[in-house]
Amino acid sequence: MTTMTRRNFKLIKTAVALFCACVTLTFLFNNRQDGYQSTRKLIHAGRSRLENVMFERIKNETLGFQHIYAIGLKERTDKHDSLTLAASATGMNVEWLEGVRPGDVSQKALPPGMDHPDIPYTAVLCWRAHMNALRSVVDNKYATALIMEDDADWDVTIRPQLREIARGVRELSNNQQASRKEPYGTNWDLLWVGGCATLQGKNETDLYMIPDDPTTPSLDRRGPWGGPIGPHEDWRNQHSEVSMDSTRFVYRADSGCCLYGYAVTYEGARKILAALSLERSAEVDNSLGDLCGGYFGRRQIRCFGVYPNVIGTFKPAGPSSRHSDIQNYSTTGWVDAASFNMVYSTRMNLQRLLAGEETVYSQWNTSFVPWSKSEVKPREVQIPRGYLLRG
Repeated sequence: MTTMTRRNFKLIKTAVALFCACVTLTFLFNNRQDGYQSTRKLIHAGRSRLENVMFERIKNETLGFQHIYAIGLKERTDKHDSLTLAASATGMNVEWLEGVRPGDVSQKALPPGMDHPDIPYTAVLCWRAHMNALRSVVDNKYATALIMEDDADWDVTIRPQLREIARGVRELSNNQQASRKEPYGTNWDLLWVGGCATLQGKNETDLYMIPDDPTTPSLDRRGPWGGPIGPHEDWRNQHSEVSMDSTRFVYRADSGCCLYGYAVTYEGARKILAALSLERSAEVDNSLGDLCGGYFGRRQIRCFGVYPNVIGTFKPAGPSSRHSDIQNYSTTGWVDAASFNMVYSTRMNLQRLLAGEETVYSQWNTSFVPWSKSEVKPREVQIPRGYLLRG
């Protein structure tokens, strides 16, 4: 074999070796990439399963909280009956706490402020009833509890609504790693899911948004509050592209009004009870709002609000004088049945639910809005996945 032939043979062997090496490396690299992608998919699937297990707890009879209370006067059997049936129709277990009656509160037991002559005595009784509920949370060491008033109402899709709210609270409170036993986490004190109004803190820029929510009423259907509510005006101006009509928001709140329904953690209940029973108080909802904002020298607590709220107040058809046990309304004024901010109101669909009907009706004609329908099957209603918007 000549020198030239031997040299060509060596070159061919070298080229073949390099080619084989390249093929081997490519194969190994692709396998590694496939393995990496497969691992990522497995991790993602595992996280999704854990998340589903966590939020599945919201389907239980206490909506993922450890306990649910309802506060009402014993003689208001009409309200007891109505809320008990509504809870039964939607698979909820509610413990009743009797409201506080005149003579049940000693003047000596009132904290500073509650004895002010401008505060109606009925508001004093309401304050004490909520303090009793908070004290029960502390006594029983409930990690979380939902507290409602006896005229509370909720959408028939309350569970999928709360699923997204829980996701939002975990995101906003940086509590994603909280125990799976607590779907809402516990890195908060007060979750104001039902009331006349909550307002995003002026210095807060992060919101959790749930777009095109079919259970969100359009702006012209909301009530009864006419003042500032929901995302702060500065945030709205900065994000004019966001629909206020069809979006539900979760945010850090620094004020609020009305207590149709709110949740507390164990630590939150202790803080509120200490502040509003041992220190000073006025009307209980206004005082809670002051705690949320840290106003008037208050030690600020961690409050989260929902707009529009998912627990409202139901007003049955009849004389308006029947509606409130705190305020006196006209005895002659007649009103039609209404449930503030509830599209598919449980109370207004109660007879259909008890009869086993498959569908429920909106309390308004919603056929003119693209995100909601006039008649739906509750099990088919899909609440869109929300997302966190920063800044």
